[in-house]
Amino acid sequence: MLEVRNLAASYGKHLALAGVDLDVKPGEIVVMLGANGAGKSTLLKAIAGLVRPQPGARVAFKGRDLMALPPHRIVEAGVALVPEGRGIFTEMTVRENLELGAYARRARLDEDENLSRVMTLFPRLAERKRQLARTMSGGEQQMVAIARALMSAPNILLLDEPSLGLSPLLCTELFQALARIRETGVGVLLVEQNARQSLNIADRGYLIETGRIVGEGTASALRNDPAVQRAYLGAGEVHAAPARPSAMAEPTRMTGQETIMNNVNLMIGDRDAPAADGRTFERVDPITGAVATRAAAASIADAIAAADAAAAAFPEWAALGPSARRAILSKAADLLDKRGDEFAAIMTAEVGATGHWGHFNAHFAAGLMREAAAMVTQIGGEVIPSDKPNSFAMAIRQPAGVILAMAPWNAPVILGVRAIAMPLACGNTVVLKTSEMCPATHRLIGTILREAGLPPGVLNVVSTAPADAPKIVETLISHPAIRRINFTGSTRTGRIVAETAARFLKPVLLELGGKAPMVLLDDADIDEAVKAAAFGAFANQGQICMSTERIVVDESIADAFVEKFAAKARSLPTGNPRGHVVLGSMVSRGAAERVHALVKEAEAKGAHIAAGSQLDGSIMLATVVDKVTPAMRIYSEETFGPVTTVVRVKGVEEAIRVANDTEYGLSASVFGRDIARALNVAKRIQSGICHINAPTVHDEGQMPFGGTKASGYGRFGGKAAIDEFTELRWITIQTGPHPYPF
Repeated sequence: MLEVRNLAASYGKHLALAGVDLDVKPGEIVVMLGANGAGKSTLLKAIAGLVRPQPGARVAFKGRDLMALPPHRIVEAGVALVPEGRGIFTEMTVRENLELGAYARRARLDEDENLSRVMTLFPRLAERKRQLARTMSGGEQQMVAIARALMSAPNILLLDEPSLGLSPLLCTELFQALARIRETGVGVLLVEQNARQSLNIADRGYLIETGRIVGEGTASALRNDPAVQRAYLGAGEVHAAPARPSAMAEPTRMTGQETIMNNVNLMIGDRDAPAADGRTFERVDPITGAVATRAAAASIADAIAAADAAAAAFPEWAALGPSARRAILSKAADLLDKRGDEFAAIMTAEVGATGHWGHFNAHFAAGLMREAAAMVTQIGGEVIPSDKPNSFAMAIRQPAGVILAMAPWNAPVILGVRAIAMPLACGNTVVLKTSEMCPATHRLIGTILREAGLPPGVLNVVSTAPADAPKIVETLISHPAIRRINFTGSTRTGRIVAETAARFLKPVLLELGGKAPMVLLDDADIDEAVKAAAFGAFANQGQICMSTERIVVDESIADAFVEKFAAKARSLPTGNPRGHVVLGSMVSRGAAERVHALVKEAEAKGAHIAAGSQLDGSIMLATVVDKVTPAMRIYSEETFGPVTTVVRVKGVEEAIRVANDTEYGLSASVFGRDIARALNVAKRIQSGICHINAPTVHDEGQMPFGGTKASGYGRFGGKAAIDEFTELRWITIQTGPHPYPF
């Protein structure tokens, strides 16, 4: 039997586990349920010897003390860990991965027998044993990881989130395999957010919260416990429920066969708590219609508490040296990189994002965090010559104070991290108001910063019900501690934010809507333009502020371009984002219907639909609308969907006029082989960003990112962001006698 007694572990000053007691017997499945950040993964790593427990703990198997053994000796003793993220060798075949798992001495004599047993447990792998692991789906790779661990002939198998990011079908197949593993006499300790299926196959379970075991029992008893049902199984009406402690202090994924359920609390100071009045709101999966997330609906009292917590944490954080801030932000970047599967699964459930968009969000956000970490020593000043005798004059930059950050749903990890990374790097504290469309995604960013060691109160995360958002935002803007605001979102909402901030004389950085033009001059490389237009128009279903909404093409090449571009659009796989597609779901059925109406109105007024326009619920095919004129709404309105328009022009001057014929001015691009001419055109386009011979969709953390006109003002990125999130102060030192007139 595996015995764990009084297990405690910490990361620096953060206590991750405290006084944990548990047992796992051979031939049983024990599930550990808890929120992200509750200590589940740390528990498995401590048992496997990857995290050193604090003195006084005991971890033993068959009476043998495991704490004195290095990790590979723990495997030899019969305990094997399959970590989150799988850790397989992707450039090797399935069989090669499995053979590497038999390195333990205990496994070598019976390697052939073990291999036969594993192939029986996982028939899918038997069919694919010569296949490279990197060509397999996430679920199949997870099976490879578990099978490889079984090749070491363990008595106890430790599994960390094996169903994370898997489709419902593969989840079911995986859990059936775990039940078969139990029948072989192997004990399984399962850390899993898929509460429903875990409890269906488990014998016993434990509940863990903030590093402590808070409940245990048979799986049947836990399944029937009303508190567990509310916390983990999505049961009960909770919209107006009274405030009560929750077993899920942080965002929790609960994967059923068809849905993913997230429960989100507020992060205020050192507390993870429901709203003060206990209210919640729900975000619905745009594909299934099931509840994707149930989140705390912050009250005015919660908003004030969040700003107060940030204000209390500001002096210490502002005084912290740059190297210490850099270390925390760099660790957060590493954690973001590792949580791609988790972000992808939550984003699919909340906003219909494809898996690759979710992974890209996590990876790019990690880069933004690293760039911010690198900027902590670039916050400089200058010495300014003074006409005043004996006066030494300086201009220095200091942290502004508390920053209110508001990020949207469309690239939620990228834009959520962008909203907070540079403010934190500059020594500010932050209140992040989540998007009503993706509260769990944004809340996970807060969890990761906390795991990286960010002190309590430096980042506070507040979720709001859609109907409450205006009053909560105004409460935060008006709070005396809030000194700067950054907002990314629609121009309509941005105007309201700017007007509110102006009443309280507070600066705002706004990155708003766009109607990005891609100008094709008569000497453009058509093949390259087609590739750039497809990426710029249809990435993330066109739900990007920089999306290519207007292709302004010289009439001499228009027919050739439209023919190739329409063919490219028709070739893009579209469908359920949980499948292998390029275009997934839009954020809601209503959003898709609005975009479809714009396309139909243009068609009724004479536009030609060169590709797409078909709509199925919230999923719309990649659509190309040719021969668009100013008489059509789609000419000027931002679609924010998988639709782009073609406007035919004659000559460079008309191309520039049409490109500028919009209230927006965020991004643009110009295609032409004559670089000097293309550069001249780029300089005349009224946009904050313009790319030559490249798509309109592009960003890098060190670049000054922002727009003009109705696309907002101010700049994210690099040194430009330092100006946004610091106060420039003039300080003098009188080094000698001061002359006075009297």
